Amino acid sequence: MKKIVVVCKGDSKEKEVSLKSGKTVYEALLKNFQNVECLECSDKKSCIQEIATKNPDLVFIALHGSWGENGYLQAALDMLNIEYTGSNCESSALCMNKFVTKSILKNINIPTPKGILINNCKDIDDIDFYPVCIKPNSEGSSIGVYFANNKEELFERVKELLKEFKDILIEEKIEGKELTVSVINGKALPIIEIRPKKGFYDYKNKYTAGSTEYIVPAPLGEDITRLCQKLAIRTYQALGCSSAARVDMLIRDNVPYVLEVNTIPGMTATSLLPKAAKSDGISFEDLVKIMALEK
Repeated sequence: MKKIVVVCKGDSKEKEVSLKSGKTVYEALLKNFQNVECLECSDKKSCIQEIATKNPDLVFIALHGSWGENGYLQAALDMLNIEYTGSNCESSALCMNKFVTKSILKNINIPTPKGILINNCKDIDDIDFYPVCIKPNSEGSSIGVYFANNKEELFERVKELLKEFKDILIEEKIEGKELTVSVINGKALPIIEIRPKKGFYDYKNKYTAGSTEYIVPAPLGEDITRLCQKLAIRTYQALGCSSAARVDMLIRDNVPYVLEVNTIPGMTATSLLPKAAKSDGISFEDLVKIMALEK
C-alpha cells in the first residue's frame, strides 16, 4: 500500500496559502489512497527529519516559496531516496530564480520582458526603460510586487524592498492580457485569462474569492492559443520541469511574453492549475491522483 505524506506550511510568506493547498490535496488524495498523512512543517531541518522518520513512498509537495520550492527539499529527498511530486532540485532552483529563468528563455528566443537584477539602490542608474515592474527575485504569490513610472518612484520602492529581500528584479512593464498556461507531464492545458476586478493580480486578488475573474479557455483565437501553449511547453522543457508546472505570461500586440514559471502551483479552491484541469475534463481528485501516480 503506497504511503503518501503531503508536506505543507513552511516558514515563507506563502505559508497560509501552503496550508490551504496541503489540506485540499490531503482530502482529495484520501478519495483514491488509504495511507495518506498531512505534515505541517515549520522549518526545513525538522521537516526533513520528520519525513525521514515517516519514510513514505511519496512526498506530495505543497510547500510554496523558500526551501519548499527552491530545490532544497527536493535535494534532501533525493538523498533520502524518497520520491516526490513536481520538478527535480535543479529545475526547482532555476525556476525559483526569476532572473536566471529570464536569461535561459532569452537565450532560446522565447519572448520575455527586458529585466535587470539589482542588489543596491545605485544599480537603478542603469535602468533606462519606464514604466517598470518591481519584484523580489525569488518570491511567489506576487509578494513584494510594485510598479514605478520614473526613477524617483523606483528608488523609494527599491530602498524599502532591499531591507527585506536580497535581490530585486526590475522588469519592463508590459501592458496586456494576463495569461497562465498549466503544463502536466509535457501537455499544455487550456489557457486561463486573469482579469482582476480592481488593480493588478496581487496577493489579495489571488486569494480573495470573487476579486478576480478567470476566463477559461481564454478567448484568444486559435493561432494565438496554439502559440502560447507551444511557448509554455518549450519553457517547461528548457527549464527541465516535470509533473505539473505553471507558466505565467502577458500578451501584447499578439506577442506572448513569458514572465516566470511556478513549479509548485497552488492547489487551493481559487488556484489556477485546478481551474485549467477542470476545463480539460480533469477533476481535482483526478488531478492530484495523476500527480501522485506519475512518480
